[in-house]
Amino acid sequence: MEQEETPRILNKEVVLLVGLALAAVGVFLFTKRMAAREQRLEGQLAAIWYQQGQQLIRSGEAEKAIRSFRQAIAHARENRKYSLALADALAAGKHDAEAQQLLLRLRESDPENAEINIRLARIASRRGEVSDAVHYYQNALYGRWTGNEVDEQRRQLRIELIRFLLDHEQQNRAVSELLILETEPPDSASSRVETAKLFLQAGDLQHALKNYVAAIQLDGHDVEALTGAGETSFQLADYAKASHYLKMSLEVSPKSANTRHLLSLAEMVLAQDPLVPHLTSKERQSRLVLGFERSLERLQNCLSQTSNDQTTAELQSLKAEALAMGPTLNKRNNPPDSDLVRSGLGLMLKMERATAASCGEPPVSDQALLLIGIKHNGARP
Repeated sequence: MEQEETPRILNKEVVLLVGLALAAVGVFLFTKRMAAREQRLEGQLAAIWYQQGQQLIRSGEAEKAIRSFRQAIAHARENRKYSLALADALAAGKHDAEAQQLLLRLRESDPENAEINIRLARIASRRGEVSDAVHYYQNALYGRWTGNEVDEQRRQLRIELIRFLLDHEQQNRAVSELLILETEPPDSASSRVETAKLFLQAGDLQHALKNYVAAIQLDGHDVEALTGAGETSFQLADYAKASHYLKMSLEVSPKSANTRHLLSLAEMVLAQDPLVPHLTSKERQSRLVLGFERSLERLQNCLSQTSNDQTTAELQSLKAEALAMGPTLNKRNNPPDSDLVRSGLGLMLKMERATAASCGEPPVSDQALLLIGIKHNGARP
């Protein structure tokens, strides 16, 4: 009898265990569904707060946006997008220190993230932390980027870094970044012109001209490139190139008074310079004497206008020196040699500088002589 009861009891226990297991599975599935539902609800609430924060930021209400983004993060703590939005709102509200700390925490787990490094760079730049700003800009440039048009975004960020360096008088570092920039896409006339302008700000005229010329090769009717090439050549005292590009610029845009003025000056320099190539000795002497006499005439006119004793003494001394040198330059049968040409140009430069300082801006013809003197000061023909 006892033997018959044992299987029956065991069967009951098995059924009970199966029932309990099924119940446990049911509870688990129910709990899982409820947790998933709660998670979805939290995600929806977070998204609502995030959208509200975005609207507030667009409206310029940074403080309210900060509260909204904090609520979004409270409902979705692992969402990096919400944390970045909060950092942006904090920065917009001038809470730079808090924004920086938030971004540094995010960066600990992802140091190569370009978005995080860009934000840290901009905060550091606003706070005047030059070394930190450059460090984060560099990390962003060579970090991990996502999304579309990465090349253009990286290019614009490099330009932002270059402008930052120029603003903080870091010309050498700016030039280093510019040398990288000019090799990056896109290779278009507009990008070349932009690069040329940045080289100009950095004081590198040669590379500025190189990029203006590259822009012209890509678009021969780009007025900005033509004018930039002409003006940069003028600054480099290459008046033949300046004349060439300024003429091309006026052909495309004939109404620019400044371009026309520079072209007139460049052509005057070329026409009066005694040291341009392929002149005969007589032609060189004729140009030198005409320029020298013009400078002396300007000096004499200036003397008649000044009443300052010190200025008068300086101008009188230069006049005496010029009068002493004049006959030597004018010898018909003995054109001046290279040393005398150099001396004549040097004295001409002194006269033009002195009269410009004492009697104001000279007329165009004297401006040309001043440029000739500056170009060849101390140079041998």
